[in-house]
Amino acid sequence: MKPQLMIITSLCFIMLGCSSHQAQQMGIQGGSVNAYARQMSNSQLCATYLKQQPTNQTRVSLVAEWRHRKLSRAYCSEQEKEWYLTKFAKWLVNEKSVEPK
Repeated sequence: MKPQLMIITSLCFIMLGCSSHQAQQMGIQGGSVNAYARQMSNSQLCATYLKQQPTNQTRVSLVAEWRHRKLSRAYCSEQEKEWYLTKFAKWLVNEKSVEPK
């Protein structure tokens, strides 16, 4: 029981210490995004718009939502490189993320 707990704990710390870009390279990002473009988070919209993650939504709906939110490749790149631990800490302190302009 103890070795299994140590392995699970280690994997959790490894996941917190990586970014979504690194998780995608390791193949642990997740499957396809099956939500409407309006209901996707900015990170999901970035991943599907930039064809890094599959989706069941049309390209037109992704582009429309991308333009509506005024997202940019620079913003997506910045969000993709942010570590999960940093995102979690920002969520804990209830810090609002800077929206694209």
